[in-house]
Amino acid sequence: MKKRSWLSLLVVMTLTAALTACGGSKGSKSDLKITVGSKDNTENHLIGEMYALILEDMGINVKRQLSLGGTAPTFEALKKGDLDIYPEYTGTGLGVMLEETEPEKDSARALERVREGFKQWNMEWLDPASENATYGFAMKKETAEKYGIKTYTDLAKHSSELVLSYPQEFDVREDGLPGLQKVFADQGGFKFKKQFQIDYSLRYKPLENNESDVTVSVGTDGQIAGMGLQLLQDDVGFFPVYNVAPLIRKEKLDAEPKIKDKMNALAPLLTDAAVQTLNWKVDGPDKAEIEDVAKQFLIDNKLISK
Repeated sequence: MKKRSWLSLLVVMTLTAALTACGGSKGSKSDLKITVGSKDNTENHLIGEMYALILEDMGINVKRQLSLGGTAPTFEALKKGDLDIYPEYTGTGLGVMLEETEPEKDSARALERVREGFKQWNMEWLDPASENATYGFAMKKETAEKYGIKTYTDLAKHSSELVLSYPQEFDVREDGLPGLQKVFADQGGFKFKKQFQIDYSLRYKPLENNESDVTVSVGTDGQIAGMGLQLLQDDVGFFPVYNVAPLIRKEKLDAEPKIKDKMNALAPLLTDAAVQTLNWKVDGPDKAEIEDVAKQFLIDNKLISK
């Protein structure tokens, strides 16, 4: 082969190697493998899928373990290393994992407390979103008007006349029904005529079907606006802040520090209004696929390539 042909071949091989290293529009291909998880509710699944898409856009090899269950199994999977990252809430971190009895209503202070407390598990909390997915109570407007219920205090007074539906864990957590029963011990104790558990993803069905009068809601639920429900006022300041944030194993963050900046860029976009809209696209009449909703949101906000 002539010298010129050898030089041409060398140029082609060099360019090919360079393009392969760049990995095209998805960034450099990494040897890092990360398992992304989530709890088994629409919002957590949506945000978990966003984490997975962002990591894949960085060129990271991602395995999905989404909709694992409630808080306990998902966090245990993270501790064991079966998961590397999932969306968790600051209020849950304080009240459930750290078992702190003093609720925190200041977002910055809550973040400070969980960051310090989770060092024992070698985990890090990245920047939390501004949305506050705190618990609450929702009723049909006509039912609330019938009993004159606008606040938690009103609900406590009429609890013995009403049926409550709630998702798993709410009846055993101190930042749930047991805590409310203590606060309102002198006003009926938040003890209902009847109460029953419903799967988290179906928590509004009992209201739709007139099987319950009041259901446990979350401040970012799309159904509140979509179904025209009344969200009761927390007039006693009971529920702590629940800002969602990536909870990640430190070893994975140390392996690729750029993950922090990528995830932190998502945080300010997840407002109450934005998350309500995203949730309603999935849970509302459109019944959109979680993967499609998550991907389009990231593309629209220029966090991933198409």
